[in-house]
Amino acid sequence: MKRIGIAAVIFALIAGSSTYSASAAIKAGSTCKTKGESKVSGNKKFTCIKSKGKLVWGKGVLVSKPDVTPKPSEESKPKDDANPQPSFDATATYSTDGGYLDDLNGPCANDSKVPIQWLGVQEYFQSYHRCAGQLRIGKYELGKERPKTSYSPASNFSNSTPCKMITPMSSRSELGFTTAEPGRNSWTQAHKHPSPNTVIQLIPIYSTDTAQPKNSPSTDYSKYLDYVKEWISYSSDFGSNVEVRIPTEYIKMDTQISDYKLFHENRHDSPNSVKFNHDVIAATDPVINFSGANLAFIVAPAGTDAAIMQQAAIGSLETKEGLVAVSVSEFAAEFTNPSGSRFSNLSHPFWWIHELFHAGIGFGDHYGDTKNDINTEYGMGWWTMMTPWGGDLTTWEKWILGFMQDSQIQCLTNPSSSVHWIAPSAVKTQESKSIIVPINSSKAIIIESIRPAGMYYKIPQRIAGVLVYVLDLENSEHGQGMKISLPLNRKVNSNPFFLAEAPLRNGDSTISNGIKITVLEAGNFGDVVKIEKV
Repeated sequence: MKRIGIAAVIFALIAGSSTYSASAAIKAGSTCKTKGESKVSGNKKFTCIKSKGKLVWGKGVLVSKPDVTPKPSEESKPKDDANPQPSFDATATYSTDGGYLDDLNGPCANDSKVPIQWLGVQEYFQSYHRCAGQLRIGKYELGKERPKTSYSPASNFSNSTPCKMITPMSSRSELGFTTAEPGRNSWTQAHKHPSPNTVIQLIPIYSTDTAQPKNSPSTDYSKYLDYVKEWISYSSDFGSNVEVRIPTEYIKMDTQISDYKLFHENRHDSPNSVKFNHDVIAATDPVINFSGANLAFIVAPAGTDAAIMQQAAIGSLETKEGLVAVSVSEFAAEFTNPSGSRFSNLSHPFWWIHELFHAGIGFGDHYGDTKNDINTEYGMGWWTMMTPWGGDLTTWEKWILGFMQDSQIQCLTNPSSSVHWIAPSAVKTQESKSIIVPINSSKAIIIESIRPAGMYYKIPQRIAGVLVYVLDLENSEHGQGMKISLPLNRKVNSNPFFLAEAPLRNGDSTISNGIKITVLEAGNFGDVVKIEKV
């Protein structure tokens, strides 16, 4: 996330092993004694937080209470209870034939299905940033249901080569499938991480000015790395081979971390970042085997001051086992002094992934000119992973990173009039997920189907539909290069987020660059669209 001031948030992680204790009635905002302490009162779990210099109980999250009532015998059970539905399993993959199980009011809403290890994170982010964010993956596989509307076979549009747009030499964009510069292509290929075969290396360090290690690095950070791995694996329609490596102990640095001034705003090639890069490798290379690693997270022990260890791009790491192409530092788990950095919200696991695409391949943000004004350069609004809390990557980005393959692209080089079916972009399937209509050598219309799945699981079902946008590789202005084409027949509201109602619903149309796109049928299976010249 670049050039956006984010209000500081207070953030403390409550591990899955946190003790739930019964207590006298607790009221949100009343005083408490120990920061991070958790207690259950009524049907809510409250956590002690620091607000305006005082320790007070947070607003609490709902928890299930043990059922202590006697169980009726099998003979006396009501028929409706004879086959009770299983509770929601956040690790399971569901079929779209059963519909989408979530209908939340956007990415900032509280999530009653959030895994227990993220409950504390949700409470803190909701309390202090007013946005809980995506703390799980909505996992679905495409079921057997198919459209009733007739459509052309995807094989009729299987030649994807004309749609592999090339970034011009004059452009700073990293959104091209390839670039016009061979040397730049080699660099880009090495930095396409995270992707289906990424090897992730955790680099745990400490010094005299960080918190001192109390737990193993795995205890402090495994849930973050599991989150990243889970998203990569789920997003890889043709399988993945993600590997996560975590050393057993933190590694001592002889220098103080605060000396490097690891500010989020600094580039990876700033003098302080370059020195930190060199010194981290000098300290850790003798201990860690970096063979095959593509991506590294550099972290300090839980409880480290947010002003000392911040999220920052560190650049490629030159190790004795070879190059680690992408590396970033991260805020510590359960960090202290949240006001020490105005970007401390980047400690959320969603932002771990978002920032990797800045630090690695160099994807820009897609939020336009930041004015949130439909009459100016609004870009992708708050849609896609490269906007604030926006959801998942676009199908274009997934394609160039290898999450999707050529067979999932319908490339229309002569869009006179045709009908197409595309499956939802964030549902696991090898069916077609994207329609691309080239406009010229560096511009194309891209069409994809959005449903509450994957990182989009928190969008309201009422706004699900077809997202149509223009990719322009000549436009490398910050926040731009992708822009949504809005519906023609209705006003686009921005509730619960900017341009929330931009996707086309059944019967909606939009026109872009002389091409009209109309939704003919919508369902759990995705969307059927008609594409014609006008």
